[in-house]
Amino acid sequence: MRTEEQIPLNKIDSADTTFIITFLPDLEPLQASIKLVNLMEPLILREKADGTYQIVCGFKRVQALRLLAIGEAQAFVYQPGELDDFEALLLTIGHNITRRLNLVEKAWALKKLLAFGVAEREVVDRYLPLFALQPNVRVLRQMVDLLTMETGLLEYLVQEELSISTAVCFLDLDKEDQKSMIPLLLALRPGENRIKEIISFLQEISLRDGVPIPALLTRADIGEFLSDLQIQRPQRLERLRRIIKQMRFPLLTAMEERFAAYKQSLALPSQISFHPPPFFEGEEFRMEMRFKDFRSFRELVAKLHQVAGTTVGDADPLLELSRSR
Repeated sequence: MRTEEQIPLNKIDSADTTFIITFLPDLEPLQASIKLVNLMEPLILREKADGTYQIVCGFKRVQALRLLAIGEAQAFVYQPGELDDFEALLLTIGHNITRRLNLVEKAWALKKLLAFGVAEREVVDRYLPLFALQPNVRVLRQMVDLLTMETGLLEYLVQEELSISTAVCFLDLDKEDQKSMIPLLLALRPGENRIKEIISFLQEISLRDGVPIPALLTRADIGEFLSDLQIQRPQRLERLRRIIKQMRFPLLTAMEERFAAYKQSLALPSQISFHPPPFFEGEEFRMEMRFKDFRSFRELVAKLHQVAGTTVGDADPLLELSRSR
């Protein structure tokens, strides 16, 4: 039978993390609450054979109390043998799902359920929906695998609230690759689609050239702009994207640059848009005009006639662009 007692914090074993699922907690609001009205909800503890106490629910509260130099706390205490491991874990999960769990906390809960003997099929069918996850074996295994990643990367996933579809992209990287990505991510904080693109391009370049991803990311041109805080983050991110794309598709990038230079030389008005063949695979260029009346139309046509008249001799710059691939 559990009892309610006042327990000294120095008798609570915070190093015993058997039931912890909390990851990267924000303790400031909790500390403010404790300062204002003391501890509103008792801890849940199990007494151990050595006379110390194991935390079932309340890791954050114990941390906050210690930071506030408070020496004891009200707790519900279970005596040895009164609460088995699985029952204790369910109490932990039940208390925590009342708040929004981050991706890593969900992963810890799922891993502990498996470790305490819950069948994989039961975890998929019963607990994944509880955590707002698709009830699928692949999703369960991906979630558990997230916990093998670098701690710094896990912290980034939580801070940026990345989805599981983006988080699992990092699982294709080894530990050194993951470590090398962290400074880049912290400097640029790219969106989820950009993260997927960057990882994909780096993997393809590494495989093609036989160069490890950390070596690719230590290039002087990448390091230079990553550390240049005078450049706004979106501009630095776009610059990184251009560099990596150029590394991945050197010929395509060169053709895009040639086309952009030629297009700029034409000095077309903003009402005329000019596009190359998609990926320069083909010989058909596309041009579009926007106009409000016939007079505007004639002015644009006149401009195009003027541009066409600047061609020297029999040279065909468009044909040269399409053949340069």
